Amino acid sequence: MHQSTKIEFEQLIDDYSSVLLNKAYYLLSNKEDAEDIVQDVFYSAYMNYSSYNGNGSIKAWLMGILYHKVMDLYKKKYKQGIKVKIQFHSDFDNHGEWNHPDVVNNWFADDTQEHLLDNKEFRDQFYGCLESLPERWRIVVKLCYLQETKTESICKELGISITNYWKLLQRSRLQLRRCIDAKWFNI
Repeated sequence: MHQSTKIEFEQLIDDYSSVLLNKAYYLLSNKEDAEDIVQDVFYSAYMNYSSYNGNGSIKAWLMGILYHKVMDLYKKKYKQGIKVKIQFHSDFDNHGEWNHPDVVNNWFADDTQEHLLDNKEFRDQFYGCLESLPERWRIVVKLCYLQETKTESICKELGISITNYWKLLQRSRLQLRRCIDAKWFNI
């Protein structure tokens, strides 16, 4: 790399380190993993800087590398994951109906709760509930809802069937709902 390109790349690191670190932490919820991923992003960017063709912003290029690195990490963690057995017999009766009909009640019954994600205290409780999910479930939820990755891509990357994917999401949503109900609505 030429000296001028090296200086340009160092400026890139100064300009985008914090935005990449914030996004990585948002996606991974682990400071050490986020720092490692950002370091990997800059290493990959450095090694492939000559291949950056200028189409699109440099930020978008770096974010693309970040998303691929995060997906690789999730894939690795998912494959190393411990299988978790959870029974849902307390949620449904023998006919598949809800044992607790209040689980389908609307959280937004009045106008005061219309924008819960704008409320920092609610977000803290929500992210606490998200982090309490088993790691394999949390990975699928984050890929689906936070990264907005397509179903087919998630299944392919994690090596799971579409049926397994939907079951993981369903179980995750049930557990998130129960946790949020307990920590936020029943305060």
